Amino acid sequence: MMKKLIKTAVVGIGVAAASLALAQPASAASFTWNVGDGTVSYNDGTDTICAQAYNSEGPRWVEVVLAPVNGGGPSYTWRDNNNYYGHSGSTCRSLATAYEDTYYRATVRTYWGERGTIVSRGSKTFYS
Repeated sequence: MMKKLIKTAVVGIGVAAASLALAQPASAASFTWNVGDGTVSYNDGTDTICAQAYNSEGPRWVEVVLAPVNGGGPSYTWRDNNNYYGHSGSTCRSLATAYEDTYYRATVRTYWGERGTIVSRGSKTFYS
């Protein structure tokens, strides 16, 4: 009985060790994050991150502070401004030079002219 229990434990430990050894690295995933006065989106296929302020109801902006948490890669701070109707584009930055699976933190603030205040929208972390 004891021999069978030890054998079962050894097999279980072996399976667990093999699972860890064969585990895939973290994978990046595209996302779109609604930040109230606009969006922040990451496209894993093109390695680009974009900020877009909504183009309605007065001036707005979305500001992103992007920094790698681990690994190597570029850091950016940028703002997408929308001061009039019809500015439907977004402002993007490339992460193509970042090491694969670099862990990033994007911290966002937004502004809307009709509200007249800057709002901190928090942070989001992701893999490039």
